[in-house]
Formats: sequence, C-alpha cells, structure tokens
Amino acid sequence: MSFKNFIQSVCSALFSTECGINSRFRFSQSEINEILSNANKENLKYFEQLAKINELSAFDVSFLMSNVKLDENKISIIRHACTLYDEREFCAQGQTFSDFIFRVSANINYLSDDNLDVFKELVQCKNELYDFSNALKNPIKALHKKSCAKLSYAFENVFVD
Repeated sequence: MSFKNFIQSVCSALFSTECGINSRFRFSQSEINEILSNANKENLKYFEQLAKINELSAFDVSFLMSNVKLDENKISIIRHACTLYDEREFCAQGQTFSDFIFRVSANINYLSDDNLDVFKELVQCKNELYDFSNALKNPIKALHKKSCAKLSYAFENVFVD
C-alpha cells in the first residue's frame, strides 16, 4: 500500500512539473499563461497570493496584475476588500464583483483598513464614478457630511391666497 502511494505521489509531482503549475491553483494552465503574459514583471511575485484569494476570478487577477503596482500592503487591502463585497447588496444595484474590483484598483493608493467602510458606502452609490480619492483622503470629513445632512426643500417661499 505505501509503495502504491509513493508511486502515485511521484507521478503527480512529475505531472505538475511537466505542466509547470502547482496543483493547488484553481486556474487552468491556459488561464495562468494568459495572466502571466499580461502581468507587469514586478507583480509576478504576487501571483500566488492573489490566486489564493478565492473570490477573485482569473480575469480579476489578470486585471490587478497588469494594471496595479502591487505590494504586500495592497494585497492585504484587496483581501480585506473582497470580504466586504456582499452579492445581495451590490447585485441589486447592478454592480458585479469585477466592477467592485475595478473600483478597488482605481482607488488602491488611497485605501487603508481605516477607510474601507467609507469606500464600500461610496461604491454602493449607483454612479459611474470610479475615482473616490477626495473622499478617501479624509474619511472623517466624508462621514461627518453624511451624518450632518440638513433638511432641504425644493422651494424657498410658499404663497398662500
């Protein structure tokens, strides 16, 4: 029995070496080749970390690796942002997970663990705006404006006969 297991493990190791992929990846060889061919060279070392985030599709990983200058902090922010996405909340407004990732990538330089909640509220607004840099630079001010909303009316004077 142990000899059979040994042969199977050797064969699987040879097969994964021949294919050039780690068997833990959930992407096909063609998807991996496409991701790596389009990625920035300095982002190649972050491929495995992005691939381990189960919420990200091959398209999302490819987009992030080709359009964002990644580092360890940005990977952590992406991981945390993926946990904030709730399909019921966003799909009701017509926003997909990929759209959410596009907005994360557009604002990644301004995001931190402190302002991700503000970012989520901004993304949930039904708009076509992708750059939230002004609100994310000072999230306390954005939250204060939200909480201090005054009542306003569509008219100024009412005339009664």
